[in-house]
Amino acid sequence: MKRLFAYFEMRRAEQIGFYTMSTIILLLIVINMIKRNPNNEQPITVQVLPLSSDLIDSAHLQQPNNELYQESQQQQSSSEFKKAVAYFQFDPNNLSAESWKKLGLSDAQIRVIHNYESKGGQFRVPEDIAKIYSLSASDVNRLLPYVIIENQKVVPISVESNNHVVNSELPISRYADLMIELNTADSLALIALRGIGPVFSSRIIKYRELLGGYYELEQLKEVYGLPTETLEHISNHLQIDPGSILKIKINTLDASAISKHPYISYKQAKTIVNYRKQHGHFSSIEDLKKILSLQEPFFRKIEIYLDFN
Repeated sequence: MKRLFAYFEMRRAEQIGFYTMSTIILLLIVINMIKRNPNNEQPITVQVLPLSSDLIDSAHLQQPNNELYQESQQQQSSSEFKKAVAYFQFDPNNLSAESWKKLGLSDAQIRVIHNYESKGGQFRVPEDIAKIYSLSASDVNRLLPYVIIENQKVVPISVESNNHVVNSELPISRYADLMIELNTADSLALIALRGIGPVFSSRIIKYRELLGGYYELEQLKEVYGLPTETLEHISNHLQIDPGSILKIKINTLDASAISKHPYISYKQAKTIVNYRKQHGHFSSIEDLKKILSLQEPFFRKIEIYLDFN
């Protein structure tokens, strides 16, 4: 390198510049190589040789086929699960976390079950375990044959007699004949229905009070959280007396009071009151229909709740 510098008669400063430029060029070459080969892989030359059966088996062991490997892992996991689960007959009501774990449930699934029970949920028949959303269909299918409800032979019910509520037990053989009037039943009576615990019975009654009473069973679909399958089951045990419905005095109440009904918004109530002030009292639903901003579906839902006196 000194001969090169002497040949070109390069000064000290020029020599330093040469070294600097050479270093920069070298770094750029290295960076370019890294970009082209980000994993810093070196080209591999493969020499094909005839393999013995022992070498083939060894190769499979070192680099397993993905599908075979996954299948093997799944079979291993399934085998471990079967060994871990201990099946036994059980009553799901107030079952301990340790017992649920023996049945193969996770901590998260167990928390959901205990939360359901803490809110008043109860398993009345074996099929009720399907209500737990944390249990998969396969969990329900494998556990259902082992479920035994200890008190399944009787269903609690309250019977109203001479304005007194008498608590009694209804034999399960007579459950098919159970009939409850929805607009007068108390919470104890509603709890007699399978799938209805204290939470749902309370919600049904609170919504009934807001409405003034139910006029058809379809309105139970508006009760928050009530499962469709539960409604389909209990509908066979419910009847409605429309005569017990509390009605809205449409000609005397103000907008605030009218809008307390779930089917009437404050804007609609305000429109009704303003129209009444301008045109006088309503004598029938036909008078109310003269308010053009109110639509036919509104009248169908609200008509039975209106008192025009």
